[in-house]
Amino acid sequence: MKKQFFFFLFLFTTVHVNAQWVAIDSFAATADYLEIDNLNNLYLVNNSEIKKYDEKGELQFRYSDMQLGNIGSVDVSYPLRPLVVYPDLNYLVLLDNTLSSNRGKVNLLDYNISLGMLACSSVQNHFWIYDAMQFALIRTDENFKQVTATGNLSQILGIDFAPTSMVEFANKLYINNPKTGILIFDIFGTYIKTIPITGIRDFQIFENELIYLKNNHIIRYNTLLFETKEVELPYICRDAQFQKDQIVLLTDQKIFILKNSKP
Repeated sequence: MKKQFFFFLFLFTTVHVNAQWVAIDSFAATADYLEIDNLNNLYLVNNSEIKKYDEKGELQFRYSDMQLGNIGSVDVSYPLRPLVVYPDLNYLVLLDNTLSSNRGKVNLLDYNISLGMLACSSVQNHFWIYDAMQFALIRTDENFKQVTATGNLSQILGIDFAPTSMVEFANKLYINNPKTGILIFDIFGTYIKTIPITGIRDFQIFENELIYLKNNHIIRYNTLLFETKEVELPYICRDAQFQKDQIVLLTDQKIFILKNSKP
């Protein structure tokens, strides 16, 4: 692990996309935020409940466990095993594709993790967990046995480390730390670099694109070309997710599905 913290500095060009994104469908719904898996299933998360919709907007399944309190985050990178994080009580729950609990409740204290604020799936049926008590990233196997740990990242990197979301993609772990940017680690927990995109809550990663919502715009940042493309959204939204040729928007009362009318 590197002993110093370096920003990955870059020059970038902003392109305002002229293509017209239009709503092709909508339905009434309320949620705190939404997620989309790679099968175009939509997950609406509201307090302690998850609702799963298919790509046609039809409600398929529900999940809730009032005993565990409010849901902190949901990782649907692997649609057959969504991972639900309950940070207040330090629990994880693994679901199946019908949102049924197939592993039961996982108390992270049983695995020497004091405050699991974030978690996401990893390759080889492994998991990443951020322990906010230790300021450390921990990678575990499928039975939550520790495989590797970073140590205290606040001390190692010399930053105020308070991440809000993370996801693994192509054997790299991307972590959103709003004050400093998106930190990238390899599969062994070694820090690589930081993309200094700050002040965001969540993001998506596809191949060479990092996508996020800011000021009611979808921002698509190309990590190779250092170029950003902005799409101004037609509705004021709480959350948005980009998937293939569509954008799904969450407003206060509705879900809107947008398609590009000028591909």
